Amino acid sequence: MSYSLRSTTSTAFQLTALSLALVLAGCGGGDTVDSIAPEYDGSTPNTGGGNGNELPIGELNILESKLVDIDGNPITSVSLEGAYYEVKVTNSNGQPAANAKVTFTIDAEGIALSQTTSGATLTDSNGLARIFLKPTAPQVSGAYTITANASNATNSVIDNLDFLVQATTVNLSTLNVTNSQLIAGGQTAVTMTANDTLGNPISGILVNLNANCGQLPSQATSNENGVIEFVYKAINTDNTLCSGNVRISANSGSSTQTANLTIQAPEATSIVYTSNDLTLGIQNSGSSATGEVEFTIYSNRTPLANSEVILSLEKSPLGLSFVQLGNRANQTLRTDANGRVSVNIYPGSTPGPVEIKATLASDSRINALSKGISVASSRPTQDGISLSFGTNALDWSIDGDETPVVARLVDRNGNKVPDGTVVNFTAEGGKVFPSSCTTSDGACSITFSTQNPLPGDGRATILAVVEGEKAYIDQNENNAWDEGIDILVHNIGDTFRDDNENNTFEIGEFTYPLTTQASGMCENNIDKFIQLKFPTSSNEVKEVFANRFFSNFVSPNKPMTCNSGLDAVLRFESVQLITRGENPEFTLLDKNGVRLQDQVIMAPKKDPATTPSTSTSSRVYTRINSGGIYNLNPMPAGTTISGSVTDKTKGTDSGSCAVEMIGGPAVVPAIVGTGRPGDNTGTINTFALDECEVGDFFKISVTSPKGTTTTITYTIQ
Repeated sequence: MSYSLRSTTSTAFQLTALSLALVLAGCGGGDTVDSIAPEYDGSTPNTGGGNGNELPIGELNILESKLVDIDGNPITSVSLEGAYYEVKVTNSNGQPAANAKVTFTIDAEGIALSQTTSGATLTDSNGLARIFLKPTAPQVSGAYTITANASNATNSVIDNLDFLVQATTVNLSTLNVTNSQLIAGGQTAVTMTANDTLGNPISGILVNLNANCGQLPSQATSNENGVIEFVYKAINTDNTLCSGNVRISANSGSSTQTANLTIQAPEATSIVYTSNDLTLGIQNSGSSATGEVEFTIYSNRTPLANSEVILSLEKSPLGLSFVQLGNRANQTLRTDANGRVSVNIYPGSTPGPVEIKATLASDSRINALSKGISVASSRPTQDGISLSFGTNALDWSIDGDETPVVARLVDRNGNKVPDGTVVNFTAEGGKVFPSSCTTSDGACSITFSTQNPLPGDGRATILAVVEGEKAYIDQNENNAWDEGIDILVHNIGDTFRDDNENNTFEIGEFTYPLTTQASGMCENNIDKFIQLKFPTSSNEVKEVFANRFFSNFVSPNKPMTCNSGLDAVLRFESVQLITRGENPEFTLLDKNGVRLQDQVIMAPKKDPATTPSTSTSSRVYTRINSGGIYNLNPMPAGTTISGSVTDKTKGTDSGSCAVEMIGGPAVVPAIVGTGRPGDNTGTINTFALDECEVGDFFKISVTSPKGTTTTITYTIQ
């Protein structure tokens, strides 16, 4: 085996324009250059190569080691356009060694090897292997050594070649700006060329670019003709616009070129309302006290900062102010860095649409109107709360029979209350869950279910409370409460859950914990309110209304707990009837609904005027109640009721007994009248018996929602 170290001294040569396929790479920072080398055409290079002593190792030798240009001509130094390093590997017989692996390395930074990511390649059938090498920047210079290590399965051989790299001087031409007078946000193309000292264009030159305002690439690269092209934009990356004098510069090594541009001051060209729809509650409504909307001013399509905008209130309900609390006059504001101007809105005491106009101070023809702003809702009002059940006659013979309980709320103008208004619930028996709900579109719901405790009177009182305002008569027509001027319809104070339904607070009854700490009388002006609302109605109608107002919207109320303010805890009370779907109680009534002393059905009398005499039709009135201690209440909602007969009498004079339900529900409805404590709320039905005689049977059957059927049979007497 032999080891060969070949050292070659060479002179530098001039750069040419042959490097047509070079592209930039980032190696060594700053002005580094990399390229894709020309493809190897497979031709046999000229011989000559390295000189020195060979030390063979095993069966391999490196016969030739040399630098060639892209045309295959031997060279002794490398320019910016790069060169090939070639070796020829043979075996001990001097024959080409094919498929031997050759690994190439450079002894110092500044030279890049390409055409292989591993730094190695295989010899071809002629034993040849090559790699492309290129300076990474024009300023790279000095002596370098490249090493080739050829190996096969068992043998290897090493060869070195020294070569010289001479720095390339790059000259940049004057920057050519297509348009040096730009509008704000405008753009222009900029070109220049990179040449060597002889004026030959150089490709792959990396140029650093900079500007004191606006946008342009941080770097650009010369193409195969040495041309460098880029675009300058007179707008910063944060969308702020440039104006005045702007200086751009290009630098590559020691060569720098600059150019000056003039950017016109930006002008506002449009205004856009850039807020979403906004709905506010009126003053003291308990909802949002203020709102904010914005307009955006543009210069072409770019937001414009520091532009004057005149804001005016074009349409608004009574008492609304904008920009500043209490202000309704035009205001001039300047846009912020994002071209925006914000407008604060302070609702008054009246609902209605709001329209704000923004106008450019520099050109009144350019303006925009707000959209979708309204003052719509207020707090719940005393007589604007209602409570409803899915059913109010649940089956308490089992735990867990349940129904939704829905609270609905409006303000004094009939608008839905602000979303998120909280309604709290308590119950005398059973369970309410959750204990509160928050409104959406003026309503919310909870669930009531059967379980212990069970009130002994068969009536479970449920109380709903919500913070709101008392109903009042607007004496000065400003749609706002003015204490000392306006009057309350019926003042209310602290509330409680009236479990015994006697409209009087008694020690031991549940008291709502939010108290007024007041001790004044709760004055009543319902008569004035009625006279204002429906003065021509009958006294009976007026009395019914007054009683209903007191029952629903005043009671339950603690006396001597009122003040003269508007704030109040509103209340609404309702009752769930306790029923059982088993052991119903049947009662026969007369036509006036009074219980028959003798619980028997009498056959109709014969009509002697007819031949033969026949029986006439008769009526049977029944009431069906829940059994046990809840026998004043109906069967559970959904219970079915039916009647039937059995004709037990025969003969030529006997009629065909038939029955038909002609009054009352066949199914106990979901909502039944609850009456007052002590009232019988059972289900009353009327049956017509036709041609029934003494001895015939009349049956009434009820089937509970659980499927339990109970039947009672009456023998007609």
